[in-house]
Amino acid sequence: MRDEKAKIEAIWQTLHGMPEPAFQEVRTSAFLAERLARAGYQVQINPGLEGAGHVEEMKGKLSPEDICPKGQVGVVGILDSGKAGPTVALRSDMDCLMFKQEDGQEIGIHACGHDAHMSMVLTAAEQLAQRGLNRGRLKILFQPAEEIGKGALFFLAAGVLDDVDYLFGIHVLGRDMAKSGQVIPAVQWTACTLLEAELTGRAAHGSKPQLGLNVIDAGAAIVQAVNAIRMDPLKGSNVKATRFLAGGGSLNAICAKAQLGFDLRSTSNTEMKNLLEKVTQAVTLTSAVFGVQAKLQKVGDCPAAEFDHTLVEIARQAILEEVGQAGLLPPTATTIGEDFNFYPLKKPHLKTAFIGLGCDLEPGLHDPNMHFNHADMLHGVHILSSMALKALDL
Repeated sequence: MRDEKAKIEAIWQTLHGMPEPAFQEVRTSAFLAERLARAGYQVQINPGLEGAGHVEEMKGKLSPEDICPKGQVGVVGILDSGKAGPTVALRSDMDCLMFKQEDGQEIGIHACGHDAHMSMVLTAAEQLAQRGLNRGRLKILFQPAEEIGKGALFFLAAGVLDDVDYLFGIHVLGRDMAKSGQVIPAVQWTACTLLEAELTGRAAHGSKPQLGLNVIDAGAAIVQAVNAIRMDPLKGSNVKATRFLAGGGSLNAICAKAQLGFDLRSTSNTEMKNLLEKVTQAVTLTSAVFGVQAKLQKVGDCPAAEFDHTLVEIARQAILEEVGQAGLLPPTATTIGEDFNFYPLKKPHLKTAFIGLGCDLEPGLHDPNMHFNHADMLHGVHILSSMALKALDL
């Protein structure tokens, strides 16, 4: 146990010391690829770049340059038993978050725990390779760009998930959700959509408002219309205005441009679709009343979690074996998004489960001072290994 703890701590120290933002995880990819290759995996860095163009069909305005500007990012490792059986995958995210310092410079910090996720998945991969597989294949997926919601789509476009039957994910959680020694068998991530509305009116002097189209009036009415939207409270749906930029010129001038931002969330993908339609109507119809043009665009989204009951039960059994009944928490909903959820949404045949690891994480995810109990990473390793082996026997 002592050697195991020292090993994963050394891996974490290495990964924590090379934080790289979305689609720039070059050193991180090289380190992970080398370790997987040394463990006996067939390894591919930057898988299926030729498939990157297909991401355009899957989501918005992405070019290969947007997807992978630095080239060699993302790692896939394959361990084949040579015997018939399912393909099971363990997935970890890789990218760090960027924070602005007092001097204006940006620095990368693994404040979302992706260094811990990589450490656990890599250690589990090495242990499983040393143990050997009785049947089927194991795929290890180190996915870039989770923080900007594009990494899962990149892997999907590259065909990485085409042959995968069962997929597991893991995330460290704040102490408010799970404490040290506690594990959640199914984290119910929420659907999240970010919208930006650009309003265009007509400028005029404050003494002649009838000659202008006031975007501030229109924007205020739009915010009120959006706030009036009612959804099923049992689905956890909500929308809130997060940006209102307008004016800045003379106090006696009616401005012609404004920018609004909205954050939409729901525990249901169906309800998210309904909510998006209602917000779109509120923006377009209200702006029309004021004679103002509104250009609405989606700038980011993640679907809600949709897990397979069989795999969640496998996760539950693996957690029980590792931390006992006292450490097993029920499936838990959160208002946070995760791009892992694109996988089952885009690949309906794919069965997934995603566990949440308690580790006394404080003060919270995405805080530059985030810290956690490193000893709990070993729980994550053992649970991941157990889940993979149990799924291979399905």
